[in-house]
Amino acid sequence: MEVNVVYIDDQSHELRKWQAKFTTDSRAAGRFTVKTFNPPKSPADYDRISEAAPELLLLDFNLDIPDENGQVIGISGVTLSTELRQKFREVPIVLFTRKSVFNIQDYTRIRETLSSIDEIVYKQEVFKTDSTTVDDLYNLAIGCRRLRDQTNRSWNDLLRLLGASRSDSDLLEQSNPPVVPRIRWSAAAVASWIRDIVLTFPGILYDALHAATFLGVSKDGFLSESVQSAFAPAKYAGIFAPPEGRWWRSKLQTVAYSMMNKRERELLVRHGFPIAWERSKGVSIDRAKCIFSGESPADWVCHILKEPVMIKYSLSYDADDRPAVMDEARVSFEAVGTSNDFDERRVDALGRELIPAVRRMLKPAGSASAN
Repeated sequence: MEVNVVYIDDQSHELRKWQAKFTTDSRAAGRFTVKTFNPPKSPADYDRISEAAPELLLLDFNLDIPDENGQVIGISGVTLSTELRQKFREVPIVLFTRKSVFNIQDYTRIRETLSSIDEIVYKQEVFKTDSTTVDDLYNLAIGCRRLRDQTNRSWNDLLRLLGASRSDSDLLEQSNPPVVPRIRWSAAAVASWIRDIVLTFPGILYDALHAATFLGVSKDGFLSESVQSAFAPAKYAGIFAPPEGRWWRSKLQTVAYSMMNKRERELLVRHGFPIAWERSKGVSIDRAKCIFSGESPADWVCHILKEPVMIKYSLSYDADDRPAVMDEARVSFEAVGTSNDFDERRVDALGRELIPAVRRMLKPAGSASAN
């Protein structure tokens, strides 16, 4: 299933280079048809882009466009994206640029504040050996295509594309979906909701680390071949499924319960499942260990350090605008004392009172006072 890609750049050598790469690289060949264009400057130019039937738009960040008098006008790909968004409302737009063009903070701000940009991709990382960027771009384009192809665009159509169960449907309804009863949903709005909320915030779907911690085991243990085989029915296979995987929390619990006996089911999943696994398989499995105390099994994931932690050794953290149905963001005591990313302003009043004590706990014995 090939994707029609339109790549816009003011540099002819860049257009040729990347068109060739998407044609010849084994990860991209047969998946993309790339048509190249210089930045549009007239209605006729936009018409030619439209005739290419784009399913994915790649824009360079810095674009030089000659005006009618031959003078070069510098324009940002971000600026052009707002115009393209008006003409291609349901086609994903990706800023395709180099790291040297602007810093990561500016990049993040652009992604968060502009609805005209769906993703930002660094050119030098696309075809790295360990990169999933090609898969990510393909999944983005195919997912948006599947949304555009929906005729009725009802809530049930969306649930089917996600592969959600009835119980997951109730949770998804609480995650602020851009769906209004009796009105067809917008493919662009739904794509953003799935990618930026459902797949990003843990609670309905889990990444490998959150899934492992939910089950009370280490991430390596969860990703082992035997455990992955057992939990295959819980893996998310809907649109925009990321290469690294997501798992339905409800189905993780269902599969875990199916392995547990009556006594084990009386325990929390993170306590009962590892016992059930070792009883039924005859092999031990590493537990999720708290990054602060080393206790196991840990019962949460530190938002900053992305490591398991005991809730009792963490603070509530107002990290983002995630819906209430998602898991609460918490930071470990370890992050409070060691991470430059920790922002004290995001902790509630009770947590702020505890911060000095937490830092004293982490101070090496015999170290001099900061005062």
